[in-house]
Amino acid sequence: MLHLDEADRGQLGSEPYEVDFVTGCALLVRASVVSQVGGMDPRFFAYFEETEWCVRVRNAGWKIQVVPTAQVWHKISKQAREASPQVHYYMTRNRLLFLKLTRAGWETQARTYLEFLRIYLSWTVRPRWRYKNSQRKAMLSAVLDHTLGKYGRVETHIRG
Repeated sequence: MLHLDEADRGQLGSEPYEVDFVTGCALLVRASVVSQVGGMDPRFFAYFEETEWCVRVRNAGWKIQVVPTAQVWHKISKQAREASPQVHYYMTRNRLLFLKLTRAGWETQARTYLEFLRIYLSWTVRPRWRYKNSQRKAMLSAVLDHTLGKYGRVETHIRG
């Protein structure tokens, strides 16, 4: 993602420009787009739902644009996201669902599983990451739920 966690100093200009996807917390869309491609897939519940939706929108011939002068305040700290087993669960499971729905190649899927394995092993072996037991459990649960086709909102999460 371009310019993530970067201070806005006007470096993006003032004119709208085309991108592959936008975040759902700051999304404006024409009703005719929703009529044509449908809404966001409820199987995601949280994370990646807008990304997959933007792929469908672009495949239908529409453009996705960013308006760099728009301002949005989305209040969640980076530390809160990184610490949350729920975030790890949905990000892991829904990334796999996204790859499946967009028909990503086996190379991309293999790299994703290898990345998950690297993170899991790092959280297991490195002393400074051993406190991430609940995130490790959430990641394993997410991969299992994806394998079993269990999507949508999950009421019970691994908390540690």
